[in-house]
Amino acid sequence: MATSLRSGFLGTSLQDSRKVETATAARGQKLQVQALFKGLKKAAGKGEKEAGKAAGKASKFGKKVQQKAPAKPKFQAPKLGAKKGTQTVKKAASKASKGGTKSTGGWLGGAGGAQGLEKWYGPDRALFLPTGLLDPADVPSYLNGQLAGDYGYDPLKLGKDGAQVEKYREYELIHARWAMLAAAGIIIPEGLQANGAAIRGGTWFETGAEMLDGGTLNYFAVPWGVINNPLPLVVVTVIEAGLLFAVENYRQKGQGPPGYSPGVGKFDSDIFNSLDNLYPGGPFDPLGLADDPEVFDELRVKEIKNGRLAMVAVLAFSVQSFVTGEGPYANWAKHVADPFGYNLLTIVGNEERLPTL
Repeated sequence: MATSLRSGFLGTSLQDSRKVETATAARGQKLQVQALFKGLKKAAGKGEKEAGKAAGKASKFGKKVQQKAPAKPKFQAPKLGAKKGTQTVKKAASKASKGGTKSTGGWLGGAGGAQGLEKWYGPDRALFLPTGLLDPADVPSYLNGQLAGDYGYDPLKLGKDGAQVEKYREYELIHARWAMLAAAGIIIPEGLQANGAAIRGGTWFETGAEMLDGGTLNYFAVPWGVINNPLPLVVVTVIEAGLLFAVENYRQKGQGPPGYSPGVGKFDSDIFNSLDNLYPGGPFDPLGLADDPEVFDELRVKEIKNGRLAMVAVLAFSVQSFVTGEGPYANWAKHVADPFGYNLLTIVGNEERLPTL
């Protein structure tokens, strides 16, 4: 019995010791796992701190680089007034060929500006006939859309010589500007006289006759007063011819006297040395309407288009006055009053109105 008790006690002790060993091993594994997780968390924390420090250093370095880096120069449009010649035209054509439709600032700081210059410059510009009636390949190669108002029309092949084209453009532009002034000078005085202004010789072809008959011209006829001009025709002619000669002489030589211009201030005579003959700018653009190069490119198109229309209009005024014996304002007023009774067909068909040689 003692032997059985000893064996039972030993068996129980052996089982208890095995349970203790098993529990101890499990607890050791648990502690190892916990230590492993703590190590991972600690390593992750250190990694985050290192990453934060690296990011801070990078941001500080970036700020230093930005401070040290030179600022990009702002784009400044070339001022109108420098001698550009055909360079401005080529720049406009290159902009148009890229298809840019950038809208720039308008006049006097307003919105708007030039948009869609490719319609007027470059290979995709508008031509004198629609695409269905004219193949762009039929347009002469020397008409490449660099000039303002180039619609690809040159049936007489006058534009083959580039130097000659520049002369033709100068002649055309000068005549266009004179025609625009002439058209306004023909219509406005006649219209003022027809509406009650005290003007003698308001019709353009009667002005000289009024002075030859001993009369005087009333310049600056406005609703608040009339300024008489008692000078005879010969004196007026000499004064006008002298002024025109001086202006054209200055323009061709690129010279001029010193003076003052609003927006520019006082200027010396040497300011004209750097101005373009056709588009001088400078003192001749006191409002800065063409400071923006894209707006300037658009203005050149508008000028030549209106100038061509004015040249045709002045020619029509001359023929019309010869046929009807009246000025354009009187013809227009009669046509508006009776459109079907007073028009081109009724005038040409009336034998009494036809001029006799």
